[in-house]
Amino acid sequence: MHVCKQLIGSSIAIGIFGLIAVPVSAQLSDTQVDLIVEALRQASKPEEPNTGLYSDWQVKPSNIPRWSKACGGREITPAEFQANPDTARSIVTCIVRDVIKQDARAIGNNQTIAVQRVAAWWMTGDSNKFSAREIAPYVQKALSAYQTASTEKPAKKETFYERYMNAGYDAAQRKDQKTARLYFQRALDERPQDKFALQALRNLGTAQGGSNRTTPITEKPNR
Repeated sequence: MHVCKQLIGSSIAIGIFGLIAVPVSAQLSDTQVDLIVEALRQASKPEEPNTGLYSDWQVKPSNIPRWSKACGGREITPAEFQANPDTARSIVTCIVRDVIKQDARAIGNNQTIAVQRVAAWWMTGDSNKFSAREIAPYVQKALSAYQTASTEKPAKKETFYERYMNAGYDAAQRKDQKTARLYFQRALDERPQDKFALQALRNLGTAQGGSNRTTPITEKPNR
C-alpha cells in the first residue's frame, strides 16, 4: 500500500498516449465501463488533501484542459474539474473508453483483464504493466472495488449513445454547433449508420456517414 500511495501521488493519470478508436471493440457493456471508472475513483481517492492532483481520480492538472476539449468540446480548468464531480466523471469515462478501445484485442470480453489493464494504464501509461509488482496494490484495489460493485443490482442508466445524443441536442439548442457536432459524431461512433445521429449531423451540415473518426482524441504527452 505504501508503494501504491507513492505512485498515486506522483504518476497517476500521467497522460494519453495518442489513442485512436480502432475497429475491434472490447465486449464490455456501458455499465461495465461505468463500473471500471468508479473502481478507478475508489482506488485513486487520496487519503490526504492537497496532493497537487485533481478530483477523486487524481488527474494531473496539465491533462484536464486537453481531455475536456477532446471529450466535451470545451476546455475547462482544473478548478472547474475539481468542483464538478459529474463533469469529471464524464471526462474520465470518455478517456477510459478510448483506452479500452485501444486495448480491445488484449481485453476481449474478460472483465478482470479489462480492470487490471485500465488500472495499470491509469498508473503508468502502459496497460501491459498490469502484473508489475510496484503497482500491484493499486490494481488489486481497483479490481476489488469493481468486483464488489458488480455483485450489486445496477440501476438502469442511459447508454453512452443516449448520453451523447442528449448532450448534442442540448448543445444545438444553445447554438453551440461545434460541441453539438462532437457529441453527435461520438453517438455515431457508438452506433454506426444510426439514422438519428446521421440526421442530427445533417441538420448541422456535417454528416459523415458512419463511424470513421481516425483522429486521436488526445495528444501524446511530452515525456
